[in-house]
Amino acid sequence: MELEELEELEELEELEERYLTGDDSTRLAGLLSCAAECKEVDYKSAVMFQEGTDFAAKLVKHVVGLANSGGGYLVIGYREETDGRLAPDPDLTDEIAASYEVTRFCQYVYRYLSGQDRLKVIIYKEDFGGVIYPIMRIHPFRECPFVCTKEYYMQSGKGDSILRKGHVYIRTESANTIALMTVNVDALPEWQQLIREAGRVWRKTRP
Repeated sequence: MELEELEELEELEELEERYLTGDDSTRLAGLLSCAAECKEVDYKSAVMFQEGTDFAAKLVKHVVGLANSGGGYLVIGYREETDGRLAPDPDLTDEIAASYEVTRFCQYVYRYLSGQDRLKVIIYKEDFGGVIYPIMRIHPFRECPFVCTKEYYMQSGKGDSILRKGHVYIRTESANTIALMTVNVDALPEWQQLIREAGRVWRKTRP
């Protein structure tokens, strides 16, 4: 992604935050007061965003999965309790919240989505009980589903991968992120052409 596009993204973030509707604001507050994972909403514990870490790679996977499944939200600062409930993570600090900055985050995501359309992410900082929570709003893809174009292997060195080259990640109804299929990234333009053509035919044949 070019620097100019990233600066434009920051402007979009500021503009969208400034003109949040009542429904939007209520939605953000509801994500914190009534935390529950679903196809459109994912929660992660209070971990600082740092490029090149396993946690950052997992965020990329989940963000791409949401974008490929109609969009949604990813909330930072909640952890799963022993009974399965989601609860505010007491480890969340202002420093952790500040590490989630949209330009920096999108630059990292695009390391794994080269040669594709821009993935739109807005990062809000929502106050809940005197604590600031980063909430990512992930917009759906515009024309073609996003394909991961780069591998990421766990830092444990065991050879396990978090991100696989060619995988198309989606978010399921059971609130899991899975690889739906594998695409030959060397033929990415042809894949995009196929998807666009499929969309054109679908629109033409709609009743």
